[in-house]
Amino acid sequence: SLDMLAVLLLIATSVACWYAYKRTVTHGLIEINHVTTFTFGFLFYWIFPIVIGLYGSRLGSKLAVTFSVLFGKRFVTPYIAACLGLYLCFLAGDSVGIWLFRHKTTMAAAKIPKLAFSLVAVAASVLTVYTWFALRAQLLLPYGTRITFNPARGTLSSSILLLGVVALMFTIDRPEIPWRRRLVSPYFLGFIAGAVVLLFLGSRLYIASFFLMFVIYQSSFRRQLRLRTLLTGAFVFVLLLGLLGVWRAHEEITEAAPEILREPILTSLSLVHHLRYGKIAYINSPVYLMSDFANLIPALIAPDKASLLKRPRVYTPLGGTHSFVSFNLNFGVLGTGVFWLLLPIAFRYLKARSSSTLLATMYIMCSAWMAFTFFRDPFSISLVKAIFQYSILIPIGVVALGRLLSSACLPAGNSALQVGEPQVEGP
Repeated sequence: SLDMLAVLLLIATSVACWYAYKRTVTHGLIEINHVTTFTFGFLFYWIFPIVIGLYGSRLGSKLAVTFSVLFGKRFVTPYIAACLGLYLCFLAGDSVGIWLFRHKTTMAAAKIPKLAFSLVAVAASVLTVYTWFALRAQLLLPYGTRITFNPARGTLSSSILLLGVVALMFTIDRPEIPWRRRLVSPYFLGFIAGAVVLLFLGSRLYIASFFLMFVIYQSSFRRQLRLRTLLTGAFVFVLLLGLLGVWRAHEEITEAAPEILREPILTSLSLVHHLRYGKIAYINSPVYLMSDFANLIPALIAPDKASLLKRPRVYTPLGGTHSFVSFNLNFGVLGTGVFWLLLPIAFRYLKARSSSTLLATMYIMCSAWMAFTFFRDPFSISLVKAIFQYSILIPIGVVALGRLLSSACLPAGNSALQVGEPQVEGP
């Protein structure tokens, strides 16, 4: 019955909000971390569309009323039950991670040479400029489904995100530099210019995710935020995202708020179709995810790499794939439960060793992707590109380049090159 659905929704929402509050707020100060971003994405993309689907007819919005017609109690109930069970797996895994890594480990290591940051930033800048001039005709196409499947945007985004990785790693590696100086450094100016280009092209969520990365760094590793500061920043942040969406779609400015709410609803079209015409699997093999690793091949080398990916039959009229569909097709509910149990344990491991620039970068980047990309993009983008490539492989490459340069430029035995043994601090 609808009452039972309402109870399940209330329980799932309450559990998620309670746990996020418990792990985010301390003595009135707020730390944005992986629990915060994961819970936001879970509620925004997995729960909110169901609320609109069940009660949208009472809101009066044309989109909400149309969306609510697609829903049926028969398939919504097991979905909500699965959502609740999966979030409990995440909660359990995070609690286990806190217990396992309750002792913070200090990794004594030399700073990454500025030359390494400079070389990567210059290479990314050259690639960005080249991509713009080579593919500008495709990049300047009107925003819509035609450009959603155009490799030009992905190629340009890749080079600009590389600039973002450099800016973030420079920030983590040089915490003593004040923000006023940091923002006008060459590492930030290049990324800011690239971010403006991406916003001009309508790519809001990549830039939103990088903004979250710096918020996570500031609140988790420097100083926790006051509630007033967070609310003011969140309001301006959401307002700008809405205005960018309105500008991109050439709509009236009064549509800014509805534009934000359309994001999870439109992404959920693939979910509704999967629930109505497919079935919720208990266990599956990640054959599609394995195929998605072909997405690591640069688009400049293989412009038709999309043909190499093994695509499941998923209804995605606007390009976004609801992550429940991806998880169900690759792991099933039980397999996803194991994934969600292990995921926060990995986050806690990285955070306990965040004195290392490399591991802190991995933690911050992966945490930020949880808010949007993890829940609304296919695995070929979320897990493979955003998390594996940009948050793990590229930071490893930057650190490796730094060590190579240090070894080549400094005399053997220099103390600045010596990496100390990990030291365990008390809880």
